Amino acid sequence: MDKMKLSFENKIIKNNFIVLKCDFDYQSYKTYLSKTLQLKKIIMEYDNLFDEAYIKIFNRVRDSITRAWRTYEKGDIRSAGNIIYNLLFSNKYLGHTLCTEFEKNNFVNTLYRGRIINDHSVIGSIDEFILQIFHIPFDKRNLVANERYSISGFPCLYLANSIDGVKAELEITELSHNFFVGDFKVNNSIKYFDLTPTFLKNLNQLSVTKIKVAMLKLLLLMACSIRVNKKKSNYCSNYVIPQLVTASIASKAKYNYRCIKYLSIKSYLNNKIDYNYVFIPEFQKDSLHDTKLLKMFDITPNEDYNIFVKTKETVVI
Repeated sequence: MDKMKLSFENKIIKNNFIVLKCDFDYQSYKTYLSKTLQLKKIIMEYDNLFDEAYIKIFNRVRDSITRAWRTYEKGDIRSAGNIIYNLLFSNKYLGHTLCTEFEKNNFVNTLYRGRIINDHSVIGSIDEFILQIFHIPFDKRNLVANERYSISGFPCLYLANSIDGVKAELEITELSHNFFVGDFKVNNSIKYFDLTPTFLKNLNQLSVTKIKVAMLKLLLLMACSIRVNKKKSNYCSNYVIPQLVTASIASKAKYNYRCIKYLSIKSYLNNKIDYNYVFIPEFQKDSLHDTKLLKMFDITPNEDYNIFVKTKETVVI
């Protein structure tokens, strides 16, 4: 059995199911279909690990994801959201809801956010810097672009676990005095939805049940980790499922966290491992920012990318 598990793990690693790649956006859905079918064929080769009953469960999860995707693109966004919500929070697979397999609670010391700020007058004080480096205010939704885990106009807060991760996401290769980084020291442990591929580590050491669960989680991870090489429009088909995941978490009644951790695809494609955290802010009538979210952090300018400290790459105002 151990040799079989090791053989299975090697095939999963060899075929790279972590990040799917396609040239154009319209190929995203077919790329997902093809790659998940490849995964299913590998699973079926190991019938001592995966029985016919499990294949039916695997198909149910895969079909839910593809049905939500197609339903969304037909314009029925509400029904698509309900499918993903039920997939995560209502339906049980192998005796558990999928959300319980993704939920984590860990302490993180410091996260980072970077911005290109050409007008230095808007960050003339530390307090002004904090608001500029925090999420885009609710009255400037028009500035929010379509991102992997947030739709246009919804100002999520994206943080990276390293400054290199920040540079990768912003595609910064040459530093300038307009590039600033904020250090977000986390005050308490973070509860989050873990969409990183860490559950694939040491598969051969897991129980058969845990391996089965890992393959179901991989189906969702693959749908959220599609890289389009040649983007030609604002609409991103490869963002449909991750955005529906965000919407499901945001709409969960009395949910005690609004955060998703995921692999930085840009870092991964550069042979580096970095993780991003996306925090879903709650709208407040009396504030342009989520003040509850703001209190989660002590935000300071990073000493190496800081307008308030004179260095080779910064200026003093």
